[in-house]
Amino acid sequence: MFANLEKYFSLPDFKKIDFIFFGLFLFLSLFGLLAVATASIEFSDSLTGEPLNFTKKQFVHLIAGLFLFSLFLSIPLAFWETFDRLFLGLGILLLIMVFIPGIGIEVNGSHRWIRIGPIGLQPSEIMKLLSIVYIAGYSVRRLKDLQSNWFGFFRPAVLIVLIVSLILIQPDLGTSAVIFATVLGMLFVAGAQMKQFLLVIGLGLIGLSALIIFVDWRWERIISFIDPWTDPFGGGYQLTLSLMAIGRGEWFGVGLGEGLMKLGYLPDAHTDFIFSVIVEEMGLFTAILIISTLFFISFRSFYIGRKALERNLYFGFFVAYGVAILIGLHTFINVGVATGLLPTKGLTLPFLSYGGTNLLIMCCLCALVLRVDQETKSAMPSVNISRRVSF
Repeated sequence: MFANLEKYFSLPDFKKIDFIFFGLFLFLSLFGLLAVATASIEFSDSLTGEPLNFTKKQFVHLIAGLFLFSLFLSIPLAFWETFDRLFLGLGILLLIMVFIPGIGIEVNGSHRWIRIGPIGLQPSEIMKLLSIVYIAGYSVRRLKDLQSNWFGFFRPAVLIVLIVSLILIQPDLGTSAVIFATVLGMLFVAGAQMKQFLLVIGLGLIGLSALIIFVDWRWERIISFIDPWTDPFGGGYQLTLSLMAIGRGEWFGVGLGEGLMKLGYLPDAHTDFIFSVIVEEMGLFTAILIISTLFFISFRSFYIGRKALERNLYFGFFVAYGVAILIGLHTFINVGVATGLLPTKGLTLPFLSYGGTNLLIMCCLCALVLRVDQETKSAMPSVNISRRVSF
């Protein structure tokens, strides 16, 4: 029993942790508390009568996230690689549970949350972590099949399409697009053939176009995205107010807590459009700093993954690359929506937007990357020995 416990649990070696990545993670998490505090104060006061209610909840989420961070940092990668299929099955079960009356919670016509006692969870956020772990494990087990035949590529693709379909039914187009793109990116890194890759991308674009064209409210978002000022009080309402908030901020902002758009004008100011509030109050200079930090943590994850590949730690390599792609996509889409570069979607800004499940998952993902870095530094260097005779 103790041998098995030691196999799947070991205290982290803090001397072998990438402190650059860890410092970026802490900075973004703490800055997120500040951003949520200033963006949610009016909405929280009007909804609960307590201006800092959402901030206190986010602080509790962060404490829980740091606990999970410590736990995930103590679990060897072999544990996730061994049980990746089991965890994926549990994740799919959670996605189905959101549609069960009494367990799933409906908010504004969407079935995205489940209630387990006093705890509320968003299974689609959990699937971001589980999808990365599963694809990393599959890529290690079936690397040759993945690179050489169609069946090796489409077997994980079918599972991911099932997951994405369950999320789309909720409906949640933004999260499903992020999971789909992240998985495709990981499979591409694993060496999937280009014709397979292009075929899936083509089918995905056709499906995405159909979901937009044949659903009226999504099509209205595309129309308003093209020119939001033609309907500033209808389809273009969120984008026009977001752009006005960004315009008011200029380089150094109007002052922390002095923003106007969060005062009941800009919807979802503390979640999807928190970037607009940051620019309005702290300025474009701070916004550029935050975006740079988010992309830097993504690039640092790429670097850690590359080091794992050099030591032949393929599972860690795929996990680190998956996390890097996910954080980069999340940042690009959220900022793109807030600035009018992309159509409006319900997607949060990593570490900064209000949301318990998202923050917990981001903490877990960062812990996995640091675990990859620790095991890479603990691994023996790979040695290539040239042989005169091949067997």
